[in-house]
Amino acid sequence: MERESLLHKNPQFEPGVNTKKLWLYCRRVETQIGSPGFLCSPKQWDLALFFLIILLEIIGLYLFYKYVGNLTFAIAFLLADVTFAIFAHIVHGSMSLTQNRLFLLRRNVKLYLNKPGRGILALARDGQINREKWKLFRYKVFSSTFYSSISLLAFFKIVGFIANWPGRDPINSISITICLTYIIVAVLQIYATGYFTFSSLFFVLFDWNLKQHKEQKGRHYARIDAGTSTNNLYEGIDIHTLLLTERKFYELGYQQKTRESLPKFNNCTVRNHFIHDNKLYLYGILTDEDLNAFVNCHANNVEAKQVLGIVLLDLQLEKCILNGGKDVYTEPIPFPAGNIAGLGAIEPGRQKVAEYSVAKVANDLDENRKERAGRCWEYEWILEEHTPDDNRQHPPATIKIPNAITRSKDQLSVTVNFEGMKAGQTCYLSVYAKNLAEPFVRGISSPAFPIRIIA
Repeated sequence: MERESLLHKNPQFEPGVNTKKLWLYCRRVETQIGSPGFLCSPKQWDLALFFLIILLEIIGLYLFYKYVGNLTFAIAFLLADVTFAIFAHIVHGSMSLTQNRLFLLRRNVKLYLNKPGRGILALARDGQINREKWKLFRYKVFSSTFYSSISLLAFFKIVGFIANWPGRDPINSISITICLTYIIVAVLQIYATGYFTFSSLFFVLFDWNLKQHKEQKGRHYARIDAGTSTNNLYEGIDIHTLLLTERKFYELGYQQKTRESLPKFNNCTVRNHFIHDNKLYLYGILTDEDLNAFVNCHANNVEAKQVLGIVLLDLQLEKCILNGGKDVYTEPIPFPAGNIAGLGAIEPGRQKVAEYSVAKVANDLDENRKERAGRCWEYEWILEEHTPDDNRQHPPATIKIPNAITRSKDQLSVTVNFEGMKAGQTCYLSVYAKNLAEPFVRGISSPAFPIRIIA
């Protein structure tokens, strides 16, 4: 079973902090950008390997007792194997984080660090790559110590078994079978036991968080990471602005360029997240599968693919570890993915008035609203025209057209009057949502829905 499928079925759910930390201990797969993997969708196939380990251990224990007669040592060796495998895996979460940090640092991305004793963030200092490499080395030495202990135990079991063989010839088909069993068990203990143990803990916590979310007893709602807000309304992470102004991306070389020379990102939707007009909207957990899907949407643009992958991995680390996303939401937020299918069009000569719903403009369907039933929401509709900057160094200027829209009583749709608008003009319709029951929860904007005025 994959947790990814459960995130699909429950778009407004985000597991708790401890659950996300346990996620780092699950088995990982390299991503499309070459990073070592961070938040993979855990699979339960380690369960089968663990049961195989137990079966082989029981077989070895039985044969050891039958032919050597010392059950105490056999049980002690079994418990020691499992204990050493779990202790070796204790640092794997930190190893996962360190390896991904190293991946970003080697691609000239600076990282934010929590300053010791203070709750503020600071950019990593020069020489951080060497510090991270030394940290990773220590983690590997720690794990290798316990893995070596498992190998030594297998060796002692083999030597002890042969030394205590009751017959004259200790080398026979039975003793060889038992020795091979011990070797296979040691390899499987090293490969699977730690992953099985920690992924099982992850599954338990994940399912508990999901149960609380469904019963509305917990505060496990997906958080928005969609840039800074204007009048308490999120309008997306402008990736171009991020590359031009964010200090951590300075060494990528884009801050010496103009906005027009930056890579262009395709409009695309991945699960609950989307990109529209070079703006990124993240809704809840960004998994490695989400990252790969975004990258694959830019397969025809190598530069955009690499840059987007680096930005998304950096956001993964911030959201999961540094608790990024400016607000911790205690209520569900609408618009898990906006309508970015294409351009709307209107011909005022034939039709001066048209109606647009939240389902069409913002993909806010009835199924999404069911999760926030009984909560007090206010929708805000905005119609505006975008005027490009002459030098194309800045985002287009926006001119609001408030008198052309009329809201319905339930606020779920709006009527737009296009009378007097010029042919060739393009208007953009957006809808926001505010939670009146909890004013600190900010609204989220749908991607602007373009409406082309034709003759």
